[in-house]
Amino acid sequence: MDAQNSAAKDDQSLQQRGKRRGRSDQNNRDYFCGCGKSYLSYPALYTHLKQKHDSKPPDGTLLPNNTAQRTGRGRPKKVFIILQTLNMQLDENDPKSVKSDDEKSAYSNEPEETLEDMLVFLDSLGSFRQGEKFNTEEEKQKYLLKNFPKEYFSNNNDFQSIMDHIKEITTEKIKNPTEDPINKEEIDHVKNIKKTCINKILAYFLVYLGPKINVDAYKEIATFTIFFARSLNQLGYQAQQAYESGDAEQQNQIIKVESTSQYCEEQNGEQILLTANEFILQMLPEFYQQLGQDKKTQIFGSQPEKLKNAVYITQHLSYWFYSQKFTNCRLALYTDDE
Repeated sequence: MDAQNSAAKDDQSLQQRGKRRGRSDQNNRDYFCGCGKSYLSYPALYTHLKQKHDSKPPDGTLLPNNTAQRTGRGRPKKVFIILQTLNMQLDENDPKSVKSDDEKSAYSNEPEETLEDMLVFLDSLGSFRQGEKFNTEEEKQKYLLKNFPKEYFSNNNDFQSIMDHIKEITTEKIKNPTEDPINKEEIDHVKNIKKTCINKILAYFLVYLGPKINVDAYKEIATFTIFFARSLNQLGYQAQQAYESGDAEQQNQIIKVESTSQYCEEQNGEQILLTANEFILQMLPEFYQQLGQDKKTQIFGSQPEKLKNAVYITQHLSYWFYSQKFTNCRLALYTDDE
């Protein structure tokens, strides 16, 4: 679903479906906490974990993509990622405003808490927290650069800019450990977002999240981030042109193009989420298949269950972008069974 027409289409679908599922609905509660509680959605389960278990999932906590009791292992229903611009007035018909009470408090706008939200989700998939303690910024830089998954890619253009920005950011943190370089990024005061290019935005994300997760998780998250940038480099300019021209037909026919122009090095984060649908539903499976069978993944992959993980991580990532004022947009998730 394209970003421009998503709200109108979703309003129509909401009218057709009638009322959303409420807390009293005992069916399709596929999100289980190890304490015995069950919920209709991941955000609702997340809120419960944060409030009742100090963000530490008890043994037995299950999500739909790792719930053994579920039946019907066929292709999952299509997930629609609805792009919403939050600098506009929201009304009662906006899809975001009709979330259940359980979901309304699911996400924070503070950068550190948005990263913790992502870590909590990763906790539900396995043990990915960092066990090593880094005492200096030099140790963090060494960890990030040494374990960066450059060996997965034959083309240095896929990752070099992000890796260079990681080195630049961490070197600045070494020189001035009491100052956060992200606070020095220039602001576009008209749009109220930072002017930082997308490659550097993604590097900041890895600098802040990377030391909090173990090597395997860091390599997977970094690989996912590189794929996110590759998708924007291939689709970004065409998608932005279609969006700005208001050509709905063109937006629905965005195709991958091999381009030497580096969208992610030339553009800031204003439209960083514009191709989120195409990235997850079309390009990501292809990218992971290209990695080869020898590169075993635990979080992401081309399989339906692992693509669901990509959906949730992308939403968490969008909230981090927003919290850092890299964009005025966030992602809302809706499926055709809601």
